Amino acid sequence: MINRIKRAVLLALCLLAGLSQAADKGWSEEQQKHFGPSVTDFSRSVGMLGYLYGMTFFEFAVAEMRQVKGIAKDNSAPHGMFGYFNGGRLSDHTTTWFGVPNPDVLYSSAWLYVKDNPSVIYIPPMDKVWYSVQFENYYTVDEAYLSSRTIGQQGGYYLITYQDWDQPLPPGIQGHVKLSTPTTWILTRIEATRDNERERHEKYERKFRLIDLATYLKDPAKAKDLPQTPQKNVPPVVEASYDIRETIDFFKVVNHHLRQIEAPKEDKGLMALFDAAGFGPNVVFDPQKLPRQTVAGLEQAIKEGFRFLDTMRARPMSGNSGGWGTAPRHMGNFGQDYVLRALCVFGGLGGNIPEEAVYPNAYSDSEGRILTGDHDYTITFPKGQTPPALAFWSVTLMDATSHFMVDNPIHRNHVGSNTQGLRYNPDGSLTIYVSSKAPQDSVLKANWLPSRPEMAIHLIMRIYQPTQEAVEGKYTPPPVVRVR
Repeated sequence: MINRIKRAVLLALCLLAGLSQAADKGWSEEQQKHFGPSVTDFSRSVGMLGYLYGMTFFEFAVAEMRQVKGIAKDNSAPHGMFGYFNGGRLSDHTTTWFGVPNPDVLYSSAWLYVKDNPSVIYIPPMDKVWYSVQFENYYTVDEAYLSSRTIGQQGGYYLITYQDWDQPLPPGIQGHVKLSTPTTWILTRIEATRDNERERHEKYERKFRLIDLATYLKDPAKAKDLPQTPQKNVPPVVEASYDIRETIDFFKVVNHHLRQIEAPKEDKGLMALFDAAGFGPNVVFDPQKLPRQTVAGLEQAIKEGFRFLDTMRARPMSGNSGGWGTAPRHMGNFGQDYVLRALCVFGGLGGNIPEEAVYPNAYSDSEGRILTGDHDYTITFPKGQTPPALAFWSVTLMDATSHFMVDNPIHRNHVGSNTQGLRYNPDGSLTIYVSSKAPQDSVLKANWLPSRPEMAIHLIMRIYQPTQEAVEGKYTPPPVVRVR
């Protein structure tokens, strides 16, 4: 029975592919009118799937090109070298070149081509400073972590290879990271504050190294002291920019990566559909050679796909309570949840798995009303019940439209466990006060998180190295209460 269903599906795909190819070629005007709309409908439906599926490829392609070609400001660096976000300082309201910037940690990142290019990463001893090295493949799956949680603070050398590596570990190597796509994005985070950001950049962040394996083997003891050098034998990157995210050229980027990256076996049926619509892994996408009905359907899909993602990224998430929602448990390991994957990457790259960090978000208050700078809000943590972090936590306020932080009179964009001078209520509880105006009460003023009049507000809570309760989605933040 199952085999008959498979044969029927394949036959249907062949017929659809044939229709797509035949449209505009040999059909009479009457046939065009009769069959053409169905070709457009098919292309629009498959194109919508392709837009969601391919958003991860597109966002990664843009980020890779911007960094390795020097467009990403201070974070620019060639393949195989770390670039330092904001020149080695924390993000603030001036950080506008990537979405949902994080003011809690120093960031650096590197793009590494691992197919037939084994490399080594050196992590310096991190003392008592929390850090995380995240390895994300082109499907935005978090395939490995080297962090305070996984390997502790001692640092060391770790091998990085493509998934087909089957040789013994070289001498002096403490562990092995295997990756399933030819290119990986490596993102480092180091806990810091305004008082110590420069010190921690120099003492820790700048000591991380990527070294090709052949160079490492020449002198393992001195490899960590070598200067950063660009990686060799890297294929050219595809041209990608946000200017084409809502145009037919979006599918050129998706098609390029579908032809370079082997799709999971669970996705093979989708690949056949994508081939039939002209942008799958077994064809070369060229809109000039596609029937006009197919192109029309794909153009509609792009508009609808963008509108869906742009709207739904601010939706109430599962477990919504008191205004807060938390991403599902499989964040960072999406499987075939293409919609969640697209929404996550559309809202910002580098989301962690829950074991590393949990991110409750709020766009609405406890009664479901959209958060705005025209109202004041409180978030009160009962005594002894601040967010369950084994490392640290924070609440950041952003503009819900731009997803950037905003300037304010006290230059404060977040409040958390590392904020100096927080004041507790007489009963031991902690109240964060969100308002566009400075509160008169001295306790609330110490805990003030400034907004702006008329702006739509996005609150994001970050819980680093969360307890098992938070990892399993059982932690519920206190409600966001409108008080004015």
